[in-house]
Amino acid sequence: MFNVVAGLLWLPLFTLVVLYYRYQYKHRHWYQLGTSKNILIVLLYSTASAFLVTALMIGITFPLFWDEVKQLEAVVKQQATLTDITIQHIIGNTLQTQLFISGWIFIYISITTRQRIKETELTNLRLQNSLKEAQLSNLTNQLNPHFLFNALNNIRFTIYEDQHKADSMLTALADVLRYSLESSKYSKVRLEQELAIVNRYIDLIKIQMEARLVFKLEIPEQLYSYLIPPMLLQLLIENAIKHGIDNLRAGGTVLVKAEQIQQTLHFYITNTAPETADKPAHNTGIGLKNIGQRLILLYGDAASFYITQHDDEFSVHLTIPCEKDE
Repeated sequence: MFNVVAGLLWLPLFTLVVLYYRYQYKHRHWYQLGTSKNILIVLLYSTASAFLVTALMIGITFPLFWDEVKQLEAVVKQQATLTDITIQHIIGNTLQTQLFISGWIFIYISITTRQRIKETELTNLRLQNSLKEAQLSNLTNQLNPHFLFNALNNIRFTIYEDQHKADSMLTALADVLRYSLESSKYSKVRLEQELAIVNRYIDLIKIQMEARLVFKLEIPEQLYSYLIPPMLLQLLIENAIKHGIDNLRAGGTVLVKAEQIQQTLHFYITNTAPETADKPAHNTGIGLKNIGQRLILLYGDAASFYITQHDDEFSVHLTIPCEKDE
């Protein structure tokens, strides 16, 4: 009966002790301390609280069973006094209680530490995603004016020569801008959507350049459902025309090819370029730089972007992982 009553008293006292530790752990921010300091705190707290729990438990139970305790003293008075029995009882129960309290605290610290690590990782992932979205938005905001300036500049030269052509160019430009603004809400679009606006853009440019521009598109239809960053091909084609074909009196050819190799999409954009010994036909201005940055943000090391020039040919080789729009 003594053990039953002592156990019933011990459980709520133990619960109060560990709950109080949990409160102090959070309120005093002990989780910010180093491992050695935390261990020292746990040992000191468990020792003091275990002694307190045992003292309270004995202080309550011994008076309830005083007659039995006296009988026990009479039986063992040859070996130990009542004081000895009490001290032994206190030491034994204190060590046992300290073991339980320390075990509970270490388990609690372990669980809460894992939770904080997971929360920190989730917070870091959210911050990284927010940063990527902000960077992508910033790049898009740079690319849209870049494209708009080039298109309006072309229309400005055309409007004095042929107003009908200029009107058709403005209509095509409106379609391209509408797509640019709508697609900027998404990090990726279907290749089919991108090619539709590429063709609209080529219609816009051909009104001005006429036979000087030969455009070839060699992309299998089975690739149309794959996802790519919006305005990616359009900007590469625009770059090829502006810095390549536009600088050739007789014009030239822009060839866009694509193929799937295992789980990677390969795009090849090739254009005729002026033969210049002093500087390359293309620069690495805002268009190509931003394309490279967008690929890094969206795909990391899974994407690649290579630029080469041989004599009168400029090439861009672009690879991205295969992602299908189901």
